[in-house]
Amino acid sequence: MLASDSHALLFRYNHSDGLPNSDGTANNPKNLSPVARCIVEFTTLQSLDLSNYRSLQASGVYGTLGLINLGPDTFLCVIVNAVCVATVRPGEAVQKIVSVEFYCLNQNEHDNYILDEADPYKVSYPGSGEQPYNLGLDLPDNAIDHPCVELKKILSGGTFYYSVNFDLTNRLQDRLSEGSAFDIDSLDEDFLWNAYMIDSLIKFRSRLSQEEKTMLDTARMLTCAVRGFVMSVTIPAAASPIQGLRSNYPSTLTIVSRLSCRRAGTRFNSRGVDDDGYAANFVASETVLWHPSGLCFSYAQVRGSVPIFWEQATGLLPNQQKIQITRSPEATQPAFDKHFEQLELRYGTVHILNLMSASRVGEVELTERYSYHTQKSPLNRAIGNEAPSGHRLIQSHFDFHAETKGPGGYEAASMVRRLVQDRAESFGYFLCDTTDLPRDGSDRSEKLDMVHSTVILQQQGVFRINCLDCLDRTNLIQTILSQMAIEMFLSHRSERATADFWMRHSSIWADNGDVSMEIPQSMTLSHM
Repeated sequence: MLASDSHALLFRYNHSDGLPNSDGTANNPKNLSPVARCIVEFTTLQSLDLSNYRSLQASGVYGTLGLINLGPDTFLCVIVNAVCVATVRPGEAVQKIVSVEFYCLNQNEHDNYILDEADPYKVSYPGSGEQPYNLGLDLPDNAIDHPCVELKKILSGGTFYYSVNFDLTNRLQDRLSEGSAFDIDSLDEDFLWNAYMIDSLIKFRSRLSQEEKTMLDTARMLTCAVRGFVMSVTIPAAASPIQGLRSNYPSTLTIVSRLSCRRAGTRFNSRGVDDDGYAANFVASETVLWHPSGLCFSYAQVRGSVPIFWEQATGLLPNQQKIQITRSPEATQPAFDKHFEQLELRYGTVHILNLMSASRVGEVELTERYSYHTQKSPLNRAIGNEAPSGHRLIQSHFDFHAETKGPGGYEAASMVRRLVQDRAESFGYFLCDTTDLPRDGSDRSEKLDMVHSTVILQQQGVFRINCLDCLDRTNLIQTILSQMAIEMFLSHRSERATADFWMRHSSIWADNGDVSMEIPQSMTLSHM
């Protein structure tokens, strides 16, 4: 049972002797394991006899990520520790998952492992009937065999985030265009990492009455997680780049990077695109600057593997891993087109910014094929009497290694500005003004659908950046593009940011890059 102050979500596990046939009769072949079903009920806490229950987490839990079947067992995953890392706007807090726990619903074989973990400092004394001076350092016998050990390790790795206040799977521009209310039914499953686990509970929620849905949402039991990086930094009033709107309260600068769950994987095992148009290691990043006057700026950009079919063998020496293109141009084009049609539908015009080397073997071949498929894309053809500038798919090549190998080092990467300046200005940025938010920047608990947000500008296109790994090179260029967008926003207000502000901006993007380096190396979730 998961319980809030007023309501409870009950999980009851019923065993069945077999799977039903199409006519509804029982079917139980001898070699078929018993099939079990979890029945979920949402009720008031007052209606329950709590004497039949005991607390498994003395400190409470932060919600559930859902249910998962592993072998013959069904487990409930709950968040047992989380920390607030960001406030995008007042009332829009983001929590980072620190640790999770899995509770088996149909048997207690794994309970000892969970309870021992909950009290690792337990000490037993002589005469207590237990082993003397047991410091709890020995893992229980079934710890290694626990089927959720690897899942727990991944989910507790510090790269998963959730919010109970707003839809974290969508950027601010899309959230406001769909309405400000937090609707669990409108989540973007491309970035919903626990979709497989939470799906059955979302279907259960859909069968509730509207009043019960509201109560369940208010109880904040169902949690939807994204993977990537989220962080807010506080900008003191004196360092705020927006000085025309006087305020003695601080602003916030937030980065939200959402890793797609469609084609994630370890660094060398997940490359290119699949037949549905999903690219490996695809990340949508958003820079949000909120001012206590209610003005809010947002800028989105994306990165991802070169969206053709290719592989890279692992190797011990850097830059020596062999790259192999695995499909012909004709067999690749449909998936390539799907990928960019999805991007164009979501963001508008797409500008490819390819950072790969023009001299390294492998990267040259990938760049040539990338250019070929871009030229063949339907988005690269003018509509009606449109000029070439009206194409919805544009490509530029910036040889990062060649441009930064001189004495200027990575500082020379800023030369990319000249390459993208015109397109960046045409894409613009998202800007809204929320008039009824508290002016002191406090994080209130009321829903944001109770306030009025006025959309002033919308972003009209997106940069899609890639290098070979979409890691350090890509992150530096994304930092520059983010800065360009903020500079453009400020110039429209005849304002300029301070050096202190840009230092904070660079620091938070560096943290984003560090996490981006870690995630592709890690094991990923399968069917989660």
